[in-house]
Amino acid sequence: SSGINAEWPLRPGDIGSTLSIYLQKRHALHNFHLVEVTSSLWLSGWNQKEPALQDKFHVGDQLLSVNGQPVTTVAEAYTIMEMTPSGVELLLKRMPLAAEYKMHREKESEDWGMQIRQNRLVDVIHGGIAWTAGLQPFSAEFADKACSWAITQVNRCPVSVLCRSTDVIWTKINSGKTDVSITLQPSEFVNLLSNSLLEHPHYEDFVARS
Repeated sequence: SSGINAEWPLRPGDIGSTLSIYLQKRHALHNFHLVEVTSSLWLSGWNQKEPALQDKFHVGDQLLSVNGQPVTTVAEAYTIMEMTPSGVELLLKRMPLAAEYKMHREKESEDWGMQIRQNRLVDVIHGGIAWTAGLQPFSAEFADKACSWAITQVNRCPVSVLCRSTDVIWTKINSGKTDVSITLQPSEFVNLLSNSLLEHPHYEDFVARS
């Protein structure tokens, strides 16, 4: 079954939950790549070499406020971080555009029943395991339009938004043998995040991957 709103109330860290993260100013400043999309701020990457940021963020997290002040532009967010004397409090919504699906097969030889091209889910076989779990290939929605899904996590571990290798994705999916959890986000949204990230001069240091 899908993980969308399956459990209520949401626990901290669940998709769609709101959480506060406290950081020292030196750990926050210049260590995030934020993207303005649909009048909101989204996280597309962060400095993977900064230990203080590890295991706290997900690509597709929405940044709601910095030190209690609502932010909708990159300039606003960085100005508040610059002006703060010490600590930075980030209020995030955890991947609000995402959906998580958990699938099980009886044996490793069974096909998952889905077609993937690069990082996109392009088809689901009617009656197969993925279909039974609720996956639909073009059921994502972004900017009021239907679109395909992009895979951004497998077994809750990040898949690089720059990943263009179908084989890499399949290796991750099959690593759990008979069970897998897949986190998907609208492909049009993920494209905007990845294209923006590529413009960062040190983008390779900011790519969340596992």
